[in-house]
Amino acid sequence: MSDETPAAARRPRATPADAGTEPSPRRASKARAAAAETAPSRNGGGRAERRKLPRGLSLLAVLPCDGDDIEWDPVDPKLGSRLVLHEDVAALVAPAPPAGADHDPLHVTARHWEVHRALLGGDVVPAPAGVVFDGDGEVAAFLADSYTTLRSALARVRGRWEYRLHVTLSDAAFPESRALDLATHMYAELRRLARAAVPFPREAPRVLSAAFLVERGASDAFRDRVDQLSALNSALELDLTGPWPPYDFVTMATPPPLEPPGPTRP
Repeated sequence: MSDETPAAARRPRATPADAGTEPSPRRASKARAAAAETAPSRNGGGRAERRKLPRGLSLLAVLPCDGDDIEWDPVDPKLGSRLVLHEDVAALVAPAPPAGADHDPLHVTARHWEVHRALLGGDVVPAPAGVVFDGDGEVAAFLADSYTTLRSALARVRGRWEYRLHVTLSDAAFPESRALDLATHMYAELRRLARAAVPFPREAPRVLSAAFLVERGASDAFRDRVDQLSALNSALELDLTGPWPPYDFVTMATPPPLEPPGPTRP
């Protein structure tokens, strides 16, 4: 399996800063989400002890598998990632970080590159951050209970991955209304080259933010068209990143976070 990210337009990059941008969970299954930390003790010792407690297994992604004896070659062996199999699907899991550390930059970075390796090797349905199981048994039960949904999600992204485009007005003298009109036409044109597209809420100074689900074989044509649009519209700055796991085109059913335990009564 190659570690090289395919070349992309305008040097698209799979940067850890965006790795936490993931779909929100919608409904529960047998998985257990990360519990919030309880209030720290006055001397801080309680928090330190809690952060040492094991939390089970973090779900990173779900992949298709073709055999019963598939080994995972991790990007960072320290993360401890591995596969849990059920029929022809596999869960990519790793020991969960301490309570409250699911969005820690170091963990987010390690998680991102592990899922990105899976993306370079084939289809992947990424999991939102903070989905934690007690152990292999619960992971296997989740795969069994969600099997039909997971297979449908894998079919949706088969042979495809995600690109994200941000368009910014870089010329202060250029009318914003005209920039918005151009961005709308850009989105419509690139949408025709993709299998699906999702526009994001606009945040100034950006005039467009969107994700595109692109056939892997059509990636060169997609990136080339972005380059052409950039050259034709000098007042706009186009920033294309990817390929990404298809975070914005699949969702995974996961439970709400557990309530933190209450104070112990004497």
